Amino acid sequence: MQMMNYEQALNYIESIEKFGIDLGLDRMRELLRRLGDPQDGLRYVHVAGTNGKGSTVAFISNILMAAGYKTGIYISPSLDRFTKRIQVDGREIDRDVLAALTQKVKDAADSMQQDGMSVPTEFEQVNAIAFLYYKHEKCDFVVLEVGLGGRMDSTNVINCPEVAVIASISFDHMQYLGNTLPEIAGEKAGIMKEGGDVVVYDQAPEVMEVFRNVAKERGCRLHVSEMPEGDKAIRYDLTGQYFKYESEIYHISLLGDYQIRNASLALAAVRILQSKGYDKITEDAIRQGLVNTRWEGRFELLQDSPKVIVDGAHNPDGIRVLCTSLKRLFPDKKIIFIAGVLADKDYKSMMKMVAPLGKVFHTITPPNKRALPAEDLADTFRSFGSEAVSHGSVEEALDSALKEAAEDDVICAFGSLYYIGQIRKLILGAV
Repeated sequence: MQMMNYEQALNYIESIEKFGIDLGLDRMRELLRRLGDPQDGLRYVHVAGTNGKGSTVAFISNILMAAGYKTGIYISPSLDRFTKRIQVDGREIDRDVLAALTQKVKDAADSMQQDGMSVPTEFEQVNAIAFLYYKHEKCDFVVLEVGLGGRMDSTNVINCPEVAVIASISFDHMQYLGNTLPEIAGEKAGIMKEGGDVVVYDQAPEVMEVFRNVAKERGCRLHVSEMPEGDKAIRYDLTGQYFKYESEIYHISLLGDYQIRNASLALAAVRILQSKGYDKITEDAIRQGLVNTRWEGRFELLQDSPKVIVDGAHNPDGIRVLCTSLKRLFPDKKIIFIAGVLADKDYKSMMKMVAPLGKVFHTITPPNKRALPAEDLADTFRSFGSEAVSHGSVEEALDSALKEAAEDDVICAFGSLYYIGQIRKLILGAV
């Protein structure tokens, strides 16, 4: 049998991107059947949501690791290295192992094509690689992030998870998920399985109605997580934040107002695991896991003088919380922004929110075929009366921002995860 190396595996995965997004579970089920159904026999925490699902995955997995459980982690997309998408106990999948598993999945996908079936998408094949890896590693838990939506996402082939978690619901990917909040909530609620436990937090009434209806139909126990009052931290600075949950004070290292919501969801989820007899999850493990959690590209401080912050906010809800966090930490400061967005996002309303906070906007074109050209984004900022300069590369934009920044200035890059990884690499070196 022909064997791939790591570069060939990545090239293959990139080559199947051209098949695009085609939601549905039949193809995925068939692919996994041909691979021996590696997804069966594993315990899952399944996490969906428009914003916050990645950070919630990080909190839950860090708590499980601190408790001593061997924990598989599945996230997408990675800011830089592909191997970050598939981890066990915080360690990325080995490159040679990735190559071997990619070959195995490719062979199964090729056999489907030979039998006249459609080719599994990139999401599906990467997901299958991950399932094979977690099975091989004999994980105690897998914390699984939904790729897109929930109901028809390739991760939804799993049996009933130990707990399903649904984070914030807002507008994004409407071409796949629907144009109203109830429609989008219905897609996310698709991860609720018959008789399972589901954690959500209290949000828009029309969203909660969908959650309650789906939970009732499927006989699920719906747990509405307590939200710290107004999501407000008791103490908040660049080293982290403290918040109150169920009368206890907790500390997280992650910045951004919204991380308190995500940490609270994670706490609610692990409380359910405790109630199911997973007694290695002690109060100490919970506290340690919360403090240990780092999440790249989410209101992340990369440098202190001048301050450089990167945030993957790329839809109106994400931008709203980014603005709140910036105003809270730097109330009297005009920010030097670096911005890049995809053309299919609601970028005009996003930039309208950010415009009043900016001293100047350096725009770039993210490395993605759906990217909005830098000059078009600069024109959008100018239409709101802001100063904007377009650049031919991320490096050029960062260089310009750093040159004009005084030591006490703040630079914030936002708008698309597709270029945030480049900023991190330029500031931190190899990551």
